[in-house]
Amino acid sequence: MKKLVPLLVLLALVATGLWAQFYTTLPRDERRTLAEAYYLVGQQYEQKGENLKARDFKDMAFNIDPGLDPANIQLRDLPSAAALILEGKARLAAVPRTRAEATQELLKSKFLRLVSAFLSKDTASMLDLMEGSVYFGDLGVEMTQGQIETQLNSFFSSTDLTGLAPSSVYDLNSLTVSPVTGPWGETYAIQIRAKMDFSRQVAFWTQQQKYLMHQSRGRWLLFSVGQKLPPANWNPKPAPRTTRAEAVGPEAGPQPEIKAALLACLDAFLDKDVDTAARYFADEVQIIRLNTSLTRQEISETFMGYFEGADFTGVSGSDVVDADSIFISPSDRYPAQSPGEEYLLTVKTRLDLSDTIPFWTRFQDYYFAREMGTWRVFAIF
Repeated sequence: MKKLVPLLVLLALVATGLWAQFYTTLPRDERRTLAEAYYLVGQQYEQKGENLKARDFKDMAFNIDPGLDPANIQLRDLPSAAALILEGKARLAAVPRTRAEATQELLKSKFLRLVSAFLSKDTASMLDLMEGSVYFGDLGVEMTQGQIETQLNSFFSSTDLTGLAPSSVYDLNSLTVSPVTGPWGETYAIQIRAKMDFSRQVAFWTQQQKYLMHQSRGRWLLFSVGQKLPPANWNPKPAPRTTRAEAVGPEAGPQPEIKAALLACLDAFLDKDVDTAARYFADEVQIIRLNTSLTRQEISETFMGYFEGADFTGVSGSDVVDADSIFISPSDRYPAQSPGEEYLLTVKTRLDLSDTIPFWTRFQDYYFAREMGTWRVFAIF
């Protein structure tokens, strides 16, 4: 039995970003497995004298499965993501093989940029992704960029979006992109289910949302919102040639440095370089979905324990995350974390292990702050 096996879920999954999904959606046998794992994590913390963490994990175990019997729990190894990949037991997310598939992935990324700009109250970046006018089908109204800008600024001034991430507002696993036939050129519909309700502040807001984007002078731009399509004889006004986002420069700020930090951490992890990988984490990291935290030392121990049974031969960083999906925006969710700025990095994983591991999610959020001159992760969702 490996020395760190009793840490089970937490110590194995922190290293690769496998975060617990909402347990009520799981089949009963998987809920039982998840509950047992939580209980074992709590037991390990109890042995280390960390009674508060132990209680939290054991309480969660019984929340997941009220009928859990600790006496019947058997210790067992969880398979590593790398092992599943190499054994062919996990499906790699499909690499786009056609232009249409590649376009669908691109538009998903653009929609996430739109949502992140919305949560950052960045009106200029939102307008940069829109035509000169947008048709709101369910309202039967066309609005110009100027009118949309006024409406957005009014909404931002009266609505608190502090701490919200794209995954808080939308069920990102429901995001789909499909072609649409119409007179507006090459057009795709982006559909998604909302988790939050802004219908009192936003007239077009519904739980099931639909956005249309089309090619316009070499750019993919939003031109319609709502389930109802615009009239066949309607065309949007052209977007400004020089956009606001281009005027301020897309590479302004520390975003490239933060992206490089995440990718360098991943590279070090795949090289089994514990010291370098752990260097990209703060002294204490909040694991938001599990309502707990880990110290940098615990993360180092996590990596060491995970590496005992992991073989990353043939696995590259591009197999694990989609670097092109990375989007970084300012955040103020944790104002007491750092005297400086904090940023939220959202990334989509390339691997689909959800059939084998019930903790897998496709979209992950990392919160960064500068610590001792280096951008480090201090919270993960």
